[in-house]
Amino acid sequence: MALYDSGRLPRKNRPLKQGEALSRDVKKNKPSRVRRGLMGFAIVVFVGGGLYVGQRLMVLATEWTEVQQVAVMGLNRLTKEEVLDKLAMPQPASLLWLSTDELASRIQAHPWIDVVEVDRVFPHSLVVQVTEREPAAILRAPKESVMLDSAGHVLPGELPAEVKRLPVVQGLTAQSVAALGSEGHPRAKQGIRIAHLLAQYFSGRPQVNVSEPYTTVVDLPTVRFQFGQNAEEQWQRFLVLYPTIKSEMDRQAQEVDLRFSQKVILRKRTM
Repeated sequence: MALYDSGRLPRKNRPLKQGEALSRDVKKNKPSRVRRGLMGFAIVVFVGGGLYVGQRLMVLATEWTEVQQVAVMGLNRLTKEEVLDKLAMPQPASLLWLSTDELASRIQAHPWIDVVEVDRVFPHSLVVQVTEREPAAILRAPKESVMLDSAGHVLPGELPAEVKRLPVVQGLTAQSVAALGSEGHPRAKQGIRIAHLLAQYFSGRPQVNVSEPYTTVVDLPTVRFQFGQNAEEQWQRFLVLYPTIKSEMDRQAQEVDLRFSQKVILRKRTM
């Protein structure tokens, strides 16, 4: 086999001559690294600029929506300052970042407040609409007397003169009623409800005894009622019969026992 020697090294191994161009592979790699560097720099600038612009927009939005006025409506016994104290809003505060549900729950923790609605009015106002609890009865306990609302919540404060016309609930302590907090006391609630039903047909201040777990006794000047657990149903049963026994109840003091199923027991009242 004949061998030929051209006298030149293979192209890929021979040294470059002066001015000779780089290989095609080398020419590709160098600009690629430059492009990647420029792209990385551009991304950093873009992200940094975006963060700066976003931060500035948040600052401007916060300043534009800063709370400058709080309107409180529906107050009767409470003052606006008492509501604002419960609100405990940070200063300064922005409408954008405030939670109206959280603010409402703070205000509703006040024992005189029943329902709260908090609304934003852009750009600078917060509107608080409250519904206060109303005294519905007096809880007369051995050591103290307190006001109750219709749900059996204890209301703080001195007893005003106008509550003397309200029903009186007996058989519970103020501590046992207050211990149930926002739930209210079910026995007190039931007694107050019965008293208000009776007040529509009978004069006088109801005296409601709820000391027994399943019996509610209500004393009025000329009549005594005894209710069981299903007081609403028992009261409707009495109303069906009332027109036929009204004259007898008007003539003399009576005791009406509604505790037994499908029965209305009427007997002469013994003091």
